[in-house]
Amino acid sequence: MGKRYFIELSRKDIGLVSYFPGLEIKDDPDDHWIDGVLAPAIAPLAKRRSVKIWNMPITFWCCVRGTARRRAEIFVFVTPAFPGAIIERALSKALEPLKGGIVNAGREPIPEYAFPCLQIFRGRIIRFYIRLEGHEGFYVPTIRWSGNEPWFNALGFPEDDELLRVDGPIEQMSRLFAEARLSSVSDGEYCRKFQQALNCIGIEDKM
Repeated sequence: MGKRYFIELSRKDIGLVSYFPGLEIKDDPDDHWIDGVLAPAIAPLAKRRSVKIWNMPITFWCCVRGTARRRAEIFVFVTPAFPGAIIERALSKALEPLKGGIVNAGREPIPEYAFPCLQIFRGRIIRFYIRLEGHEGFYVPTIRWSGNEPWFNALGFPEDDELLRVDGPIEQMSRLFAEARLSSVSDGEYCRKFQQALNCIGIEDKM
């Protein structure tokens, strides 16, 4: 059966904002920007053994919205918004190669329509899935190309889907699926402090 893990996050937070046209997936409608472009770009950060990066849950939230440059662009909000100079420089270096992006453009509150997609923590990349109000099962936030612009979507999975379960020892995994549970009470700083106190990534969901 495997185990399922969840991590508590909150939109009541400020994010370090970058935005991108998503051109890497323009010529292949089956490509997914978060998994195919963003995750490989930040993977080297997860492998770094800097104590600051290792012990800081760095979470990536994504949405699509219009800008003065284009009708639709991919916005990436990174929390914490003030991670310190070392982490901020490492993030900038990781994201700069992405096509046409404006990296570390500013800091903004995380909007209601942005969803957590990835997290780097203790040497792992965590891929988030979510519940949507009024819908059964789980959904993996994703971004694909539709028409002439990036398009935010969510891929559905039934609640008992084995793809969302962890079969092996979590300590041996470089990548992990976990449910993002969005708290309406706690703020982002509180949630990060809680995560940093964990001995493992996420919390086992009793099945």
